[in-house]
Amino acid sequence: MFKKIVWSLLLFTGVLLNAQSTGINFQKIDLEAAKKIAAKENKLIFIDLYTTWCGPCKLMAKNTFTDPQIGEMFNKNFVNLAIDAEKEGVKLAKEFKVVNYPSFLFLDPQGKLVQYDFGYYNPEQFLEVGASVVRKKMSQPSKTIEQVKGKMIGDKIENFNAKDHLGNTFSLSKENKKLVVVFIRGQWCPFCNKYIETLQNLAPELKSKNARLVIISPEKPEFIEKTINKTKTEYTVLYDEGYKIAEAFDVLYTPDSETLNFYNSKLKDDFAKSRSDNSGRLPVSATFILNGDKEITWRHFDPDYKNRASIEDILKNLE
Repeated sequence: MFKKIVWSLLLFTGVLLNAQSTGINFQKIDLEAAKKIAAKENKLIFIDLYTTWCGPCKLMAKNTFTDPQIGEMFNKNFVNLAIDAEKEGVKLAKEFKVVNYPSFLFLDPQGKLVQYDFGYYNPEQFLEVGASVVRKKMSQPSKTIEQVKGKMIGDKIENFNAKDHLGNTFSLSKENKKLVVVFIRGQWCPFCNKYIETLQNLAPELKSKNARLVIISPEKPEFIEKTINKTKTEYTVLYDEGYKIAEAFDVLYTPDSETLNFYNSKLKDDFAKSRSDNSGRLPVSATFILNGDKEITWRHFDPDYKNRASIEDILKNLE
């Protein structure tokens, strides 16, 4: 009798676990947390924006979101959220001008809209909706180093937020000083480390010119710690999670396959595991000066990572 009870419990647990593994896994997190996961895992974001009184919303939840094929595809390619448009989703519905329910928002890791759909879809139809979004993502070509041009003098940089290795948040909109923005490739780059050491000579001059220098790295905080230890820098080094800052300055590119293979074979984890995804993308080692209105007043942009902005040029253009 005892064996039968144990067997029944095991069978029930197996059925329950199997049931939980099918269909879309909607995570109970907010959009900001979803962005971080999407950037880290190189996924898109899917939001089911529903209301409690909407019949088609309930049918989607019952018939479509529970489908195993839908679950497999969406859990692999998306960070999935189900948000009540009349509660925590009010701001979201207003931002995207949603008037139909259910509405489906497909966003990139920065929260920008990739595709919008609404209404009831059966599993087969919705599988194609999701597949079309994935195809869009895959069809977006990464820039080569020849195609990256960098933002120009007079261009204004939109606000961005980023954290340093200690978890302190830097917000561009809150800065009222002139900014010297320096992009590096990572702690594995000897040219970057040498340049950061050289930049220390700027520190006394920056204060007199009401300016601040920040270093932008594509590497995670634990690797930024290595940059700081190697260079002894006292400047703020920010983790460019999801490459959003590099994209804002148009300095982000994907190295050619030969270069990527070289980096992956020689640098190993220092390259493969240091950044927010496995794309191999890197920033051009550029330098920009921004005024108080966040407009670029000077730049040094050279695709050759060996060539960096001189101390003299930075100081001259901070006048």
